[in-house]
Amino acid sequence: MNAPESLIRRLLASTLATATALVAVILLLAAGGFYFFELRHTPDRTLFDALWWAMVTLSTVGYGDIVPVTVPGRLIGMCIMGTGIGIMAALTGNLASALIERRNRKRQGLALVKTSGHCLVLGYSAHAPGLIKALAAAAPPSRGPAVVLVAQITPEAFAEAAADLGLGDRLEFCRGNPAQETVLGRASPATARAAYILSQDGLTPEEADQQTLVAALTFRGLAPKVQLYAEALLETNRKHLSRAGVDVTLIRGDLAERALGTMGEHPALWQFLERLLGSPGGRAMAARPLSREEHGLRWSELVARTMAEGGRLPVAVFRLKRDITIKELLDADSALDQFILELFAAYGQEGRLGSQGPTVVVNPGDAVDLAGFDGLILLGADAPPVPETPAAKGPDPARAPHAGGGRT
Repeated sequence: MNAPESLIRRLLASTLATATALVAVILLLAAGGFYFFELRHTPDRTLFDALWWAMVTLSTVGYGDIVPVTVPGRLIGMCIMGTGIGIMAALTGNLASALIERRNRKRQGLALVKTSGHCLVLGYSAHAPGLIKALAAAAPPSRGPAVVLVAQITPEAFAEAAADLGLGDRLEFCRGNPAQETVLGRASPATARAAYILSQDGLTPEEADQQTLVAALTFRGLAPKVQLYAEALLETNRKHLSRAGVDVTLIRGDLAERALGTMGEHPALWQFLERLLGSPGGRAMAARPLSREEHGLRWSELVARTMAEGGRLPVAVFRLKRDITIKELLDADSALDQFILELFAAYGQEGRLGSQGPTVVVNPGDAVDLAGFDGLILLGADAPPVPETPAAKGPDPARAPHAGGGRT
C-alpha cells in the first residue's frame, strides 16, 4: 500500500477528519457558487468575501454584512443553512471527543510525550519516588515535564505516587515495558537529558539484571548520545551493562556498604559524606566545565585562583565519556602501525573501538596536564556549627577552681 492511499484510509477511518473534510468541501462549493451568482460582477468583492459569507452562514452566526439577492444565491444559502447546524454540531462533538480521548490516553500513560531536556526513569521500584523527586528538584525550569516515568504500573498506582510527590505537570507517565521500543519511543528518549534504569522489584537478581540489560540496549538504539545510568543487583553484570552502552552502573547496596565501612574507620567520615551528598540544591559539592584559560594552568594555580574568585575549593578534575579510535592506540612512527592505519583508511573505516570514561582524578597535582580534562569538581563553604553556650556546655574540669576557691 502506497503512502497516499494509506493516508486516505486513515482519514476516512477518523470521524473527526471526515467531518472536517466535509465542512471544507461544503465551504469551497458554497463560496464558489455564491461568488459566481452574486459577486462576480461586483468590482469591490472578491472570492474571499464569498468564503467569508459561506463560513458565517454555515456556522449559523449570520452577521448580515453580505446577503444573497439572486435566486441561485439564496438557494445556496438555504442549503448550507439547513446542513450547517448538523455538520457543525457533529464537528464540535467529534472535536470534544478527541480532546477527551487524548486526556484519557495521557492519564492511562499511552500518549506521546513531546518534550526535551527531561530525565527518564525506566522502571519502578521502592527507590523510584526518591529518585524522581531529586531529579525534579535539580532540573532547570522548563515548559515541559522535568521527569518522565516509563514503567509497568497501573494508572491508579502512578496517580497515587504522583499525588504523594506533588510535582504536577513536571512529571509525566508512559505505561509499559521500557525494554520495548514502541513504549520507550513515546517518552522522547532522543531529546532527554539523561536516563536512569531501575532494577525491577519482585524478580531474582539474574532476571532483574537481564531486564535492565534489555532496557539499556533498547534505549541505546533510540538515543545513542544521551547519558545512561543503570542500577544492577549483581557485580558480575556491570561489564555487560557497560558493553550495552550504560555510562555508569550502580550496584544496589554498594554505596551503603561503603558508607558503613567508612563509619567503622571514623564517625566523622560519614558526617563528611552526608554533607557532600546533601539534598538537591543544598549539596556541598558541585561540578562545572573548565574554561580554555584554566586548561593551561597548573593544579595549584587553579586552586588558588578558584578560591580567590568564589571561595569554593577544587578537589578533582573529570573527563567526560569519549570515543576511542585505533589511531589513538597505535604509534604513527611504527611501520606496522602505520600500515594498519592505512588499511583502515583504505576501507573507509574510522577504527572506533568503543568508549572511555567518565574519569575522575582527585587532587591531581601539578604534574597532571589539565588540558586533557573537561571539568572541575568543587566543594562549597558549609555552614559552621552553632557553638554551645557555657551554660549548656557546663564547666570545664580543666578550668574549674580548686576547692579552696583560690588560684594555685
